Amino acid sequence: MMSASGGCGSDACGTLANLWRLIQAVVDDSEAELEALGLSAKAFFLLEAVEEHRFPALLARRMHLPPPTVTYLVKGLEDKGFLGRQAEPGDLRKFRLVLTDAGRAALRRGREALSLALCRRLGRLESGDVVAFDRIVARLAGHGEARGGMAE
Repeated sequence: MMSASGGCGSDACGTLANLWRLIQAVVDDSEAELEALGLSAKAFFLLEAVEEHRFPALLARRMHLPPPTVTYLVKGLEDKGFLGRQAEPGDLRKFRLVLTDAGRAALRRGREALSLALCRRLGRLESGDVVAFDRIVARLAGHGEARGGMAE
């Protein structure tokens, strides 16, 4: 087991803090574009998560948000026409969230704004470092864990 102070050869908490600062900077840099779409950062990321997690309770768990916050965000996204509700077959008390055409368009434009903001930051790196960074972040986030001999 790694120690909190660096069994991995560096200051793990410092690395996490730097990753957090990077994420915050990218969100801050794209805030005006998101707001122009009628989205806060939380609302954007919730909208993005709906493609994978169609139920509010799952969204709350995935996003580490209290259910009332998710309810508030969902209501706002519905009011803007970005989300709709669909009855769950076999359980009329339960509903799933679905992206509307307007929601897909807002999601696409929001992704473009965030991508542009991240690309500006990544422009400080050599192209090979950008490719390595992308591969490393994906691997650490759990994507592609089977590569390189890691257990699935």
